[in-house]
Amino acid sequence: MLNLQWLSSTGRQCLRQILLLLWTNQCLAWGEEQEPFRMTVDDTYIELHTGPGRGYPVFHVVERGEQVELEKRRTDWIKIVTRRGKTGWAKRAEMNKTLGPDGSRLNFSDPSLDDYIARRMEMGVAVGDFDGAESLTVNLGYRFSKNLSGEIKLSQATGQFSDHKLATLAVVHQPFPSWRISPFFTLGAGIIDTSPSATLVQTEDRSDTALLAGLGGYVYLTRRFVMRVEYSNHMILTSRDENEEVNEWKVGFNVYF
Repeated sequence: MLNLQWLSSTGRQCLRQILLLLWTNQCLAWGEEQEPFRMTVDDTYIELHTGPGRGYPVFHVVERGEQVELEKRRTDWIKIVTRRGKTGWAKRAEMNKTLGPDGSRLNFSDPSLDDYIARRMEMGVAVGDFDGAESLTVNLGYRFSKNLSGEIKLSQATGQFSDHKLATLAVVHQPFPSWRISPFFTLGAGIIDTSPSATLVQTEDRSDTALLAGLGGYVYLTRRFVMRVEYSNHMILTSRDENEEVNEWKVGFNVYF
């Protein structure tokens, strides 16, 4: 319950009216159903796949003159529902052969920034410097919400004195996901395997826990491609008296789908 005693009687009445208006509008918005967007097939037929990819089989064909409803789009694939209730995925190029409610030809353009903002999965590769060693990283990420995603990163660094292999599980936070140049922050943990390459001193390979904190930025380029720049600080928890701290810089490209 809100405490409105500090307001004047007129102020309390105005505030109650505003709250009542907001509540009424919200209730109307909840109760309002959006009219589905219907299209008419203007080609010989359109093939429906069970999923958004060429690897998914064709299970139904929509013939010329039939109407379908648009549900969602995932880069080059569009999810539709037929009049008979069959739901499937059609290629974007084939959906360009449909007509809108006004009879005009529709144009489903190439993937854009809006598709990038609505992405679910992405994968990429990056090169950089891992404490003086040349590094190569591949990553696979899944977006849980507009701002938060999780990713798995596998890295290999080759240096003059030792080689490293690092597997990390991290969370990534984007405070401004709709920006074309979007900063992010990341936290994670993983395992690092170190193999010394020095021949003068015989040392054993070792495996340690590594904690990760980093920041960087995504730069949307075009279609499905994004450049990613990242700085990371790794705290390696060794079995010796002192832990190790390693800084890493890298730049790479991601593709989303």
